[in-house]
Amino acid sequence: MAQIELHPDWIRVAFSEAINGITTADFHYFWLRHNCLCLNGCRHPTTRERLIDAAVIPLNIRALRAVVSSNNDAKEPAVTIFWPPIATKGARGELEPSQEKEHVSVFPLDWLRNNAYAVNRKQTHDLPPHGVNLVTVDYQDLVTRYSDPDAPAKLTPEGIAFYKSQLYDKLSRYGVAVIRNRGSDTEEIIYDFIDPQADVIETHFGRIEHLRTGNTENSNNDQLGYTNLPVRLHTDQCYAETVPGFQFLHCIRPADVGGENYFVHAESAANYLKTEVSRRAYDLLTTVPVRFDRKQSKFQALHIDPILRLGNKAGEHRLEQVRYSYFTQGPQTSVPFADMREWYEALQTWDKLLYRDDFQIKAELKAGDVVIYDNLKVLHARNGFSGARHMAGVYLSSSDLWSHLASTNNK
Repeated sequence: MAQIELHPDWIRVAFSEAINGITTADFHYFWLRHNCLCLNGCRHPTTRERLIDAAVIPLNIRALRAVVSSNNDAKEPAVTIFWPPIATKGARGELEPSQEKEHVSVFPLDWLRNNAYAVNRKQTHDLPPHGVNLVTVDYQDLVTRYSDPDAPAKLTPEGIAFYKSQLYDKLSRYGVAVIRNRGSDTEEIIYDFIDPQADVIETHFGRIEHLRTGNTENSNNDQLGYTNLPVRLHTDQCYAETVPGFQFLHCIRPADVGGENYFVHAESAANYLKTEVSRRAYDLLTTVPVRFDRKQSKFQALHIDPILRLGNKAGEHRLEQVRYSYFTQGPQTSVPFADMREWYEALQTWDKLLYRDDFQIKAELKAGDVVIYDNLKVLHARNGFSGARHMAGVYLSSSDLWSHLASTNNK
């Protein structure tokens, strides 16, 4: 008997016998729904011609459930898939709501094998990490376990080493670390991540950004970060030639309502786009240059690069940096007229992936909490809010951070 694996966007059928060398076959859900063999709306009961139109199949459709069973008619093994209802197309092309509660498709294993288009596929990618517990460290828990007798609020050297090893592990694996109950001193927290002789990266906003409404501490404060509006997923400083490798946000005061942060591991999302969703969209986003143009009343900077920049490492083209910022993206002028729609479709395909719940790490920060993330590989955002929300934002060099955490980790 065959086995099946349900993935978020496709199903894998593992055959019990390798006929014609086929051991596994992967099928998109939308492809299977379009190719339903039933005589109850998908095929004509007499002519067996297709009735269902590909244009009505939602590309994000997912199976409700699936089982391997015997086809009731021929008694041959089959995969039975249960679907949510979808609209049908009327005589004039108008969409009509379905009266079904669910739809059932039965695919004989021989039919699946004969129509397989992705056999024995090796290169697949899982979803990005999306649970906040994966990336969380509670500093006060560590203080309780490793308190210094001479300074009860401080960590012992052993505790410091363990804390830094946790940061190293979470940042290297997930690109994000949420540190609960770290404290109120932003200047002190800086040196959780870099050596005492190193310093933060100062930008045209200043040394430490105070992200709050009514900001008067920072220069060039005519930007979205100093409002209470939502700020959608982006990376920072896309318009700079050299982009700060890391940023941390220190919660001084949370919003009264809203203001939650969320993150997407963009490197994982890009790999998922390439192998699971649209290689063409990936190719466009890694090759088509984009103008990132920061225009403020007293500052302007421009940089041109693809959204996904590849580097050559050990003979492999791998993602080196993500530049993604809707609020500093300039007019697209490098794409020919006939290709412009395709480029926008690629951009929208990418963006829709990023806003899936199963792609995001969501974190509600309280006073004294810190979140640090890789600005080259992780997108960040916040919800709109009301109240006097105040975050201190600090940029750090990647080399300073990794050398500090690695040296502490090796002691």
